[in-house]
Amino acid sequence: MDAPTMDTIYQAISALYDNPNVGEKEKASLWLGDMQTSIHSWKIADELLQKRKDMNSCYFAAQTMRSKVQHSLNELPPDSLVSLRDSLVAHLELTSPETSASVLTQLALALADLALQMPQWQNCIGDLIKSFSNKNDFALLEILTVLPQEIDSPTLKLGENRREEIKSELRSNAHLVNLFLKESITNFQNSHVTLKVIKCMTSWIQVKAINIQEVPQNAVMGYSLQILRDPKTINTLHDAASDCITALLHCLEENNNNDNIERLLFESVSGLEESYHMAVAYEEDEKATNYARIFTELAETFLEKIIISMSGGSSHFALRSLELALVCVGNHDYEVAEITFNLWYRLSEEVYQRDYQPLTDAFKPHIERLIEGLARHCQCEPDTQQMLDEGDEFYEFRSKAMGLIKDVVFIVGSSSVFRQM
Repeated sequence: MDAPTMDTIYQAISALYDNPNVGEKEKASLWLGDMQTSIHSWKIADELLQKRKDMNSCYFAAQTMRSKVQHSLNELPPDSLVSLRDSLVAHLELTSPETSASVLTQLALALADLALQMPQWQNCIGDLIKSFSNKNDFALLEILTVLPQEIDSPTLKLGENRREEIKSELRSNAHLVNLFLKESITNFQNSHVTLKVIKCMTSWIQVKAINIQEVPQNAVMGYSLQILRDPKTINTLHDAASDCITALLHCLEENNNNDNIERLLFESVSGLEESYHMAVAYEEDEKATNYARIFTELAETFLEKIIISMSGGSSHFALRSLELALVCVGNHDYEVAEITFNLWYRLSEEVYQRDYQPLTDAFKPHIERLIEGLARHCQCEPDTQQMLDEGDEFYEFRSKAMGLIKDVVFIVGSSSVFRQM
């Protein structure tokens, strides 16, 4: 393909997004797709981003740039990667809070994917913070969010050594990121920025770049718990804060060797029980679902230590997490109860493998309550006339509940199950 003129590019983009004729849209899509695979698309995308004529052309250019960096970086000579990096940084510096979120995300992904594939860019995280901090915090937030997410992307096919190198770099710069996120919450007190800050922190937790020992001093963690305690929190923030705390608990499960940190986190998270009950009382089902996710993750995080303590004849402070999970099983919505299922499967497997009767007996009250709750959920409405279809969601739930009961029945004995049924 010869290099097309910019007028031709703009006409094709307009046809793709604005032309009501389906045939013309398809033709434009095919032509633009071919253009994206050509060597000319690097320069074309850069020029479209410089001109910033309209949102559609900017999005197409940003998406093209991201796709090229992901799939076709080998088209460029190695000595041109620095100029590509500088160009992407320049485009991102020109974004603002009014910039389309999709354009910002595509540009941030392009720069993140370039950084990950550019080992000669030493300390890229520190450089990015230095370049954007106090100039364009919104762009920096997006970059710092997507970069950790891209490390394990199957599209990039990074080698294990490169992935570990980047993760080490993230850990080395975590203190700078924590400071930046704390300042962002303080300086921009609005829900949009708060949402981005929490999502950014979650990304860093998920790649284990945040030091668990420093969690008590982490402002974003504290703020996330505050959001979850506030009954007036909007759902999008509640979802993000829930994701952040569950990610932290999952990370703690793999690195729980500090009793003080464990106890502090347990007390903070288990203290959300009242907030759960308020969500149920006000029929805020989405929030109730989030609390169920959190309580289930809390119990799974401490499950091994609970089992070990109970095997030795002593209790563990986190045993209460099983009670919290059972509270969720008692929710009026069977979908909330279903969130806890993996916890009970794990518990039954641990108890079965240890084959120690005092341990089995210790969990009998929990399993009896579980079965009682499941039996209640599995009952059809009294006025139901027709049989459930196999594809029906309630049918599927009943099948899963039956499978779980079969798995845990050895703990309480079959006679207990028959009494519940």
